[in-house]
Amino acid sequence: MRKAYVDKDNCTSCNQCADNLPKYFMMDEDDLSQTHLAGSSINDAMIPDEDEKKVQKEMDECPGECIHWKKH
Repeated sequence: MRKAYVDKDNCTSCNQCADNLPKYFMMDEDDLSQTHLAGSSINDAMIPDEDEKKVQKEMDECPGECIHWKKH
């Protein structure tokens, strides 16, 4: 399991990640993406191994290139 977060300074508010993978992404009150896990662990979501590829796909396709894995 790894943690994912969004660098909000580079988010383009395209909503792509939240639309494609709402289980782990949602938009905040400023219309910027953030990661979550069941509505908590905001922008600090632990991604189960079986869903890492799905999150990686969103990272790879993000127009703002703002979704990242946290380094331990």
